[in-house]
Amino acid sequence: MTSEKDIRTQEATARERRVTRQVFLAMVQRDLLIQARDIWEFVFRVAMLPFILILTYGYVLPTLGVLPESFPSQMFAGMVGMSMLITGIHGTAVPFTMDFNNLHEIEDRLLAPVSSTVVALAKMLVGIIESFVGGLIVLPISLLFMGSRINVTMGLGDVPALIGILVLISLASATLGLLVGTIIKPTQIAAMFPGFLMPVVFLGAIFFSWQSLSAIPVLQAIVLVNPLVYANEALRAVMTPQIAHMPLVWSVAGLVAAIVLMGGFGFRRFHRMVVGAQK
Repeated sequence: MTSEKDIRTQEATARERRVTRQVFLAMVQRDLLIQARDIWEFVFRVAMLPFILILTYGYVLPTLGVLPESFPSQMFAGMVGMSMLITGIHGTAVPFTMDFNNLHEIEDRLLAPVSSTVVALAKMLVGIIESFVGGLIVLPISLLFMGSRINVTMGLGDVPALIGILVLISLASATLGLLVGTIIKPTQIAAMFPGFLMPVVFLGAIFFSWQSLSAIPVLQAIVLVNPLVYANEALRAVMTPQIAHMPLVWSVAGLVAAIVLMGGFGFRRFHRMVVGAQK
């Protein structure tokens, strides 16, 4: 029989889980509400870079004959991956660094009856949601300017694999955003794009496949530290498999490794900053 002590323990555990779930959802809801108030700023920020790249490399240059007509198919998967990763990084990193250094809102959240890990996960979930929205925003832009030139050969049987890859990309964007957000200061946000995001974008296998870098073996090895390479190669393997790409198993393994490594370092730094904020 279950003792009275066991019953009280089970009730306390259930109550703790219920409170944790309520606090977690309240934090996420608040952050999403703030984003909804600035929805057009968000859309502009997310859409501008893909719009310029798609307009230039996916429409103007192929129309002028500078790039081959097949080039939009080459870059389509890369644009989706880039938009998701960059949006998720920004949506996670900037709130973290602002909350810790300027707004000090993180101190109020740490007073909630939940662990600091729950506070971090709430911020990351918002970044994951923004990452998916970023991927959706780039689709109509791509179809508008590159629709007739995109040759997507994905079948219905590939949809589950595509969904799994999109989830991995969003998780990678949030974990990288967590790590970046615990490193940079608010005054360094302006330098984050040219100093960090630009190399990630232009060496992230958007305009070329990883396989094509075999002509430059050193660079082919260096870009393997870039999680965007694995994201774009995985999308390319599913959406446009006719284009040379990294084996899907390798790209998925790379995404998982990036999530584990960046998440591990990010949470370690986050908990260290939490201890400093509570002193």
